[in-house]
Amino acid sequence: MRIITSRQLCLRLMRYIAPYWDALILALICMMAMAATVPMLVALVQPMLDGAIAAKNLELMRLILLGTVGLFAVRGVAGQIGTYAITWVGDKMTVDLRTEMFDKLLILPSCYYAGHPSGGLVSTVTSGASQVTRAFTDFVTVMVKDSFTVLGLLGWMLYLNWELSLLMLLMASVILLIMRIVTERLHGMGLEVGQTTEGFTRAVQDSVENHLVVKLHGGKKYEHQRMREQAEVVSRFVMKRMAMASLCVPLAQIATAVALAVIIYVSGQQAFADEMTAGGFASLTAAMLMLIVPVTRIGGVRQVLQSGLIAAESVFSLLDQVAEPDNGTIIIERAQGELRFEQVSFCQDWEKNIHADLEVSSKANTEASPKVSPKANSGFCGEACLVLRDITLTIQPYEMVALVGFRDSTAALANMVPRFVNPTSGKILLDGHDLKSFKLASLRANVSLISAETTLFSDTIAANIAYGATCRATEANITAAAHAAHASEFIREMPEGLQTLVGEQGVQLTNGQRLRIVIARVLLKNSPILVLDEAFGAIDYESVHHVKAALDAVMQGRTTLVIANSSSTLEKADRVVLLDKGRIIEIGSHQELFARGGAYARLARTCLNQNYPRGE
Repeated sequence: MRIITSRQLCLRLMRYIAPYWDALILALICMMAMAATVPMLVALVQPMLDGAIAAKNLELMRLILLGTVGLFAVRGVAGQIGTYAITWVGDKMTVDLRTEMFDKLLILPSCYYAGHPSGGLVSTVTSGASQVTRAFTDFVTVMVKDSFTVLGLLGWMLYLNWELSLLMLLMASVILLIMRIVTERLHGMGLEVGQTTEGFTRAVQDSVENHLVVKLHGGKKYEHQRMREQAEVVSRFVMKRMAMASLCVPLAQIATAVALAVIIYVSGQQAFADEMTAGGFASLTAAMLMLIVPVTRIGGVRQVLQSGLIAAESVFSLLDQVAEPDNGTIIIERAQGELRFEQVSFCQDWEKNIHADLEVSSKANTEASPKVSPKANSGFCGEACLVLRDITLTIQPYEMVALVGFRDSTAALANMVPRFVNPTSGKILLDGHDLKSFKLASLRANVSLISAETTLFSDTIAANIAYGATCRATEANITAAAHAAHASEFIREMPEGLQTLVGEQGVQLTNGQRLRIVIARVLLKNSPILVLDEAFGAIDYESVHHVKAALDAVMQGRTTLVIANSSSTLEKADRVVLLDKGRIIEIGSHQELFARGGAYARLARTCLNQNYPRGE
């Protein structure tokens, strides 16, 4: 993740701010109006005391009171409009950032998701954008409203008595310096406390998670001693921090008392010499007190900006990712279904680092496969990480081919058909055309996938079956697909039928029911190519027969590539492909390979499930 400086952050945010410049200008004007009312209110203190009260001038008193009410009214209206306007701009920026990040997620290659947990990506989209915009709005508010407030108050103080004002600022600077030193020390001690607390937490967590080992090996005394030592270390750091924190208050009080004593003494001398009035002194003191809050906020703006930078790094890191290359030009309505793999090799580690090469490839805009061999990319991978080696295989239209062997090899070969991953070398042809020459949307419209990872959306059964074709699918089409997938029976028993909500990832359904919904979706899509991964996991006993019948229906009339996990599927397959160490070592029908008595026959006798889904 690259580091983004504050200047780069501001420049990048300008693109998101620009569409709402009018609302931002309105917010800035209102903030400046609010800032202007503060020194004006402070300035009214002098005529109030010297003119109205001392001289007993009721007319002046009325004017000052009316002016005070008017200033507070302006302050209230400007504050309301300014806060609403800057919040509106921030919300619009949040929506734009979230939308752009979500759109980017939709076009990223599958290898990106493999290296980034879904929880982190969801957090970046949902909270990362709001943190960036919140930092922006807080930064703008502080730097405009508080900065203008400080400048106005300082100007008024210097106008009243520049000598006393400079003395006040000097004493205030000393107090702020003391507070800053103590605060930084407390921050450092807080980090130390956090580190020691982590050690204590690990000691407790180890004992709890490994309690069986502790009991079995008599580790109670050792764990007690380890926890006690860690607890005492935490206690010492907490007490040191408490002592420093308790010292902060008396230091600030003593420094403030000294500062006030000096200021009062100097101002008293000026008053005795008729160089300052009581109203001027009161106004000056009020201005100094009014400086405390905005100066404190300006001092903390660095932390606000830092939190925005941290969030921006994750947001813009996502936005800067290279999209999945889609340079093909061929759009095909419905493929015949012939697949041909020509000397295909695949290195899994290299795929994780493929973004830069894909970007170069996209700029080249060529339909030819990149002439890169795994050996040529030894900087990315070696022989050990090759999961496919020089695979050459032709699958005829409507043929069912079963893949057997090392899981990574069979999965990689299957995932290359919809271009979830790309070959390290070699190429894959569909109806005589390189897969890279097709537009991704056109290619994937001709491919369907059924696997354990094909989950359901938190929506209705009908919406899950018609996913991707919601605007085109009629209720009759959805019902027919559900019937063909042997899902009609349990759907009719649902409280709202097809309109029943399945819950998050289909939690309201059993594994077998979820699988049949997915099969119904594939039947409705009716693509000519099917990729089937039989690693479904446990299926409830009542669903086994229905799932087998549904799978038989969905494989009819399609080119089917199956990652086989059951002997019944292997027996139905037109050909079985056995992979070992990334290479095809045997190919033929189940009966032919079994009769040869080779590697496939040994594997079939020992490893493959003899019953189709578990539970049968």
